[in-house]
Order: sequence, then structure tokens, then C-alpha cells
Amino acid sequence: MTRTMGQRLGGMLLASVLLISPGLARADWLRAESEHFEVYGRSEKSLREFTTMLEDFDSLLRRLHGRPQDEVPYRKLPVYLTQNIKQLRRVLPEAKDDVRGVYFATPLDVFVAAIPDGDAESDDQNRGDDVIFHEYVHHFMLQYYANAYPAWLIEGYAEYYMTADLANRRMVVGGVNNGRAYSLTVPGGWIDMSDVLTKRPSELKKESVLAFYAQSWLLTHYILSDPERKKRLVVYLDQIRNGGEPVAAWQKVYGDDMKGLTARLRAYLNRPLPAGMLPRQEALDVAMTITPLPASADDLLLANQRLKLRNEDGVPTGLLAEIRAVAKAQPQDRFARLVAARAEIAYGERAVGLTTLEDLVKANPADEEALVLLAETRLRTEDKDPAVQAANIDQARKLFARAFKLNPNNPMTLHGYADARSMTGPIDDGLVDIRLQTVMIAPQVGHFRLDAAHAAMAIKDADTARLILRPLASDPHSTGESQAAQALLKEIDAAEKKTP
Repeated sequence: MTRTMGQRLGGMLLASVLLISPGLARADWLRAESEHFEVYGRSEKSLREFTTMLEDFDSLLRRLHGRPQDEVPYRKLPVYLTQNIKQLRRVLPEAKDDVRGVYFATPLDVFVAAIPDGDAESDDQNRGDDVIFHEYVHHFMLQYYANAYPAWLIEGYAEYYMTADLANRRMVVGGVNNGRAYSLTVPGGWIDMSDVLTKRPSELKKESVLAFYAQSWLLTHYILSDPERKKRLVVYLDQIRNGGEPVAAWQKVYGDDMKGLTARLRAYLNRPLPAGMLPRQEALDVAMTITPLPASADDLLLANQRLKLRNEDGVPTGLLAEIRAVAKAQPQDRFARLVAARAEIAYGERAVGLTTLEDLVKANPADEEALVLLAETRLRTEDKDPAVQAANIDQARKLFARAFKLNPNNPMTLHGYADARSMTGPIDDGLVDIRLQTVMIAPQVGHFRLDAAHAAMAIKDADTARLILRPLASDPHSTGESQAAQALLKEIDAAEKKTP
């Protein structure tokens, strides 16, 4: 019998501070802020449960990877809980009907938008929130263990941990991933293991991608379930990082050719899969603050995240008109004015957006978000007059400096300040340090890695450039940024070969 989230969390302590007055208790957006997350939702009860679940999962990952439980991240991960696919499309209009959640890592924000699954009748031990757990494993690994891993291990690792069962008395890790296991039992459910070891999902035919994920999960489970196999994985990874061919390296380290490996995995799947059980060390005590968002968030919170993606061709006129209407109806609402300014700058009248931002900063010099957006807009405002252009860049630098004093761990601030410096002066060690600090705060953002690598290459620091680029070059989804990282690595290697 499947437990509901309330039953599983019933014995956990929720030490939280509630900042909602009785008069504001309504179904508008709320923000729950805990040690590692900012979670946005409409129901206080579900928000508490979900935030507790995320902190519980983070605690589990830290426990299993030997990281301090009280380790505070540079930046908390925002998670936006939507109620259905219609709401999710407020962030990502092109999302398909079966999408349950999406992880975004862009220069303007790193966040998750997802539809929590509250189906208590399913056999899913964490209420269908595997998608969020899967993406958080990626986020966690890039934050603390960024390296060049093969695509199968990156995805298999996330598939392995996302099935964690966070029960009251004990936690189960490495349970059966029912969807992946089932797909390997149907005719044609397997692809050649050489393709799993050597390719990314984007390099496979569409009908083979499901098998890639399933076999990656099974292979990872097979390795992690045995201490000796897990120990050999380190040797295998070292070999392929040093240029070894993945299939040959596998046979050398593990002794199996691809036919033999396939037979081993099929046999492994056909017996009960071992799972690890960890007793809880103490009752879960999650401190969180719940805050009501302004009324405008009901219409604009998800639209604001969509604007941060900047991935749409042309002007989304319907979105722009909607945002303008909300801001006009609520002229004193700071959030509505900020979102309207962002929309005007991206798709409408830039001058209007600039004026709004200047007014917001004047009204509150400590408004970090408005300050950074104003600085970024000034920096990207082109002018034919060199003197005006230079003045815009200088003003942007000063605005970024002000924002840095408010929050030194905002990657957008560091990135923008580094861009401003690079526009007016040479690339030196100081600028490289700023780029590296940006990557340290937001290692999930490929754009930041590329900028840092270019800066390192400019001062002839090829080793640092390689270190930064390798995790991005290994991105299993083979995005344009990962392809750019691969090209830069080849450029570095070619340059070194030419050097006498």
C-alpha cells in the first residue's frame, strides 16, 4: 500500500516561522524558504510538505556523499510548483503534454518548474516527483563534484538516486526504477551496450533514447550495488579521461566485452535488485519561512521566469500585452513594475523599461534585483556615440559594484561586472578570478563556464580552461554550449601540439 506524503512526514518536526496574517490567508502564491531551497506554490500545506521532502533528499545526498549537513550553498535553488501542464507552459510554452518538470540553468536564473504528482494510488514512493529528484541530482553533482563523466553515468546516477524512498523510520536508496526496468522487458527494449558507453542521447535515434536511459540506470545500479565494481569505476573513468576508448577500457577494467556485459546486465535485472536501507539518524527538523507574495504574482510569477529564458523567436505579443495590463492595473505593485520593466526591455520599449528600473532603484537603493537588471540593461544598450557607449558601460560597472555590496554571491552581478571590465580593458588575472568565482557560485550554467574558459585561455592558462570546460563538454544532452566546450578543448589541444 502506497503511503501519502502526509503519512510519511507525519513523524517529522517542522520548525517553521509563519509570516502570514489571517487576512492574507488565500490561495495566492507563497514562498517557502529553507536552508537549500526557495519553493513557490499556492497551498501552505503542500508547500511545507514539498520543501521538507526536498531538504530530506538533499540531506540524504549529503549523507551518502560525505558532505557536511550544515553546508550552506552560495545560492538556494528556486523550485516553482505548478498545478498542471497549462501552468507549466506559462514558463515553457512549448512543453509537451507528458512533461512533468524542467530544470533551467541560464545566465539569468537557475531554477526548476514542475508539476508535483499527488496520486496516492500510484506505486511511486515519492509521489511522482522523480523528475525533480533526477534534476536535483544533476544540480548537486555539478555544484560539488563537477567533472568529465560519460553521458551514461551522468544520467544513470540521477536515475539511480531519484527513486529514493524517504520513509519515516528508514530511507531506501537504489530501489527499482519501475519505468526503466519495465522498458527493458519489452521486445526491442535494448540497444547495443557500445552505444550506451560511447554516445549521448542526442546522438541516438529517437526510438533508442528510452533504452539508453534504462540501460544507463541498470548499468549504474549494477556498479553501485557492489563495492568492488564501484572501486573499479574510478579506474575506468581515469582511463577514458586520459583518452582511452570507452569499450576497450571497459573490457580492460571489468573484463567483459559488450556481449558479455549485456548478458550480465540481463541476468542482474532478472533477480531481485539490491537496495540500501539507511536508518534515520534523528527526526527531520526543517526550518522554513513562509511568506505571501504580492497579488501580482498570481498573474506574473511564472511569466517572469519565462522572460528569463530569452529563448523565443520574435516578440510574444500576447505575453507583453498581458504583463502591461497587469502592471497598469497595479501601478504601486513593485513586482508588477519589475516584471513589466523586464518585458519592455526584452520585447517592448527599452526606454520605458529603463525608466521603470531607475524609479525602482531610486525608491529602494537596496532593491538588488532591480539594480542588477538596470546594470545589465545599461551594459547591453548600444549607442553609435562612443562617449555615450562608454558612459553606459561605466554606469553599469558602478551599478554592479553596488549590487555586489548587497550580495556578493549573485552570479549575475559577477558575470555582468566581468563583462563590463572586459569591454574597457585587458583580460588579466583579476578578471579571470571574477569569472572563476562566477562558475563556483553557479557551476550549472554553461555560459559562465565558456566565459571563464575564454578568459583563462587569454592569459595562457590552458589547464584552468580545461578544468572548467570538461564538465560542460560532457553534458549528455549535447547542447550548443557543450558543443562549444568540446570545440574549445580541441582548440587548446591543437595549440599545445603546435607549441615547440
